[in-house]
Amino acid sequence: MKENTVEPVRLRLTPISKMLGVTALVVLSIVAIYVSYKWLDPWVLASLVHIPQFLIPFLIICCVTKGRPREYGFNLKQTPPTFAHKRMAIVGAIFGFFLSLRYIPQIVGNAPLGIPQPVNAVSIAGNMTFQWIIVGLCEETMFRGMIQTYLMKNLEGYVKILGQYLHIGTILAAIFWGGFHFIEILNMPLDNVIFLVLLTTAMGLLMGYAYQKTGSLLTTVIVHNTLFGVHLSVGYIIYWLL
Repeated sequence: MKENTVEPVRLRLTPISKMLGVTALVVLSIVAIYVSYKWLDPWVLASLVHIPQFLIPFLIICCVTKGRPREYGFNLKQTPPTFAHKRMAIVGAIFGFFLSLRYIPQIVGNAPLGIPQPVNAVSIAGNMTFQWIIVGLCEETMFRGMIQTYLMKNLEGYVKILGQYLHIGTILAAIFWGGFHFIEILNMPLDNVIFLVLLTTAMGLLMGYAYQKTGSLLTTVIVHNTLFGVHLSVGYIIYWLL
């Protein structure tokens, strides 16, 4: 595979259909869990619905690789200096602080701060564990580890975006990840869901490119968890200060 030229994209319906099928299976599992346990605390429910996002793809990866999941991103590779893990943590923290700017209108308008409620020791511990550990591991296993890797192995061609060459599998995985977030219609207004879909698609291109370069899920898990972990931590800090 050459990244210094825009190779013709060759799409194949079968690999894409297979990944759509896996995504549909995970979505159905999430909906079933949500309907059955929506009375639970939000952080508990969020953790539960992420279980199939990790378990189903991981079991498929183990079957496909015959017990060698490192071929699908479960390794500690990095490519210094650009994609060193320390740098990825810094990048995630910077984006997390930028995302935290959303708190400013709430503070200025004297509106309730957009952090998980209620704010107590159990809720804080649960939500911090979810954002700093669970969310990145589960979602990256599915969308970068399984879907992106599988599509990169079974599709051909690169597309030049902002001066960088992204494999068509990287682009499709980002679209999968963005579209997947339409599931948030279960608990969000439609305009918020559309914004989230667009945001995660754009983020998927960035993190997918990083994974394309390293072949390690640790690269994107670090960014994913740090971004949302910092954002939530800043929210709690502001809550205490106010």
